[in-house]
Amino acid sequence: MKKTMQYFAVLACAGMLALTTAPRGMADDDSPLRPLGNSRFIAAVPFPGYPEGIVVKDGRIYVSGPAAFGVPGNFVPSTIHVYDEWSGAFLRDITIQGQPANGLHALSCIAADDDGNLYVLDEQLGVVKVNVVTGRQSIYAGPFYPVFHSAYNPPAPLLLNDLAFDKKGYLYITDSFQATIWRVPPGGGAPQPWYTSSKIDGPFGPNGIRIDAKSQKVYFDLTFDAANLGHVYTLPLVDHPTDSDLKLFHSYTAGAGPDGVAFGQSGNLYVCLAGYSQISVLRPDGTEVQRFSGPAQRPANQGGPLAWANPANISFNNLTGTLLVTNHASMTGLPDPSPLFAIFDVYVNDRAGTLFAPGQDQNEQ
Repeated sequence: MKKTMQYFAVLACAGMLALTTAPRGMADDDSPLRPLGNSRFIAAVPFPGYPEGIVVKDGRIYVSGPAAFGVPGNFVPSTIHVYDEWSGAFLRDITIQGQPANGLHALSCIAADDDGNLYVLDEQLGVVKVNVVTGRQSIYAGPFYPVFHSAYNPPAPLLLNDLAFDKKGYLYITDSFQATIWRVPPGGGAPQPWYTSSKIDGPFGPNGIRIDAKSQKVYFDLTFDAANLGHVYTLPLVDHPTDSDLKLFHSYTAGAGPDGVAFGQSGNLYVCLAGYSQISVLRPDGTEVQRFSGPAQRPANQGGPLAWANPANISFNNLTGTLLVTNHASMTGLPDPSPLFAIFDVYVNDRAGTLFAPGQDQNEQ
């Protein structure tokens, strides 16, 4: 999420999908398998840009944004852009309803369930539930409120960033400016601070979040600590975790800026490095096995290669064994609208790991 000159950030979120077909890994012309790390342009993201969340469900790619403050697009209702999973063709926009007229409008990350619902983080409304079939929208969780006075950010600001469900239907949400992970009960409702600590405080704190395949641990990253370092941590899925439960999984060097994360079926954790414009691959033991970089291939008559610019969020395309990535382009210094606002893919020869979704909402039974 792009802030003012005083604050900047890149939000992240990863996506969900339930397709089970094997990765094709084939080029459009049926040429041999793409090499690992091969990257291709998928689609441009229209003004106001700053794409953040991305999720793949039932043949559709859903992209939320703008994840920015102060750009002209923040004063009109936010939208979720919908693309075809196979071709990348733009299909339609879903407009968020009920955003207060007197405030900036910004969406961060997005998730999906098996009943045609999206769950998107709105910085003013909370978690908005959107049914893509009926169009019905409702508030799934909120309001959120001040709970922690950061040593690096001014009092009271919230920055809801990423979200993930566990096996029981609890929803976990990172708050990057309050060093907090929130928890929402199954079926939605009032959020409660689940873990808050100075140990995860920083200029830009908790960001990407996912639940492991056994629904035993939360994995989340801290984008920038006081020394500009980034880290991936774990916490056990207990009701009241403490500082002694916090375990370091991996650390990155200064400026890397870990952002959105996603588990592969391989057990590897894929991490967007917004500051380095790379994607890191971590083994289950926390060691790094691979780094991917751009640019994304694109025909010359469509603008030529697309530079990777501060990737924010990732979601698997199981059809092609690739990661779909939002090119957030928040640190480039380019004037708006940036030509780098886009979606690209990167071939990783992997599929989505286990992703949990809420059951039937209690208030809709």
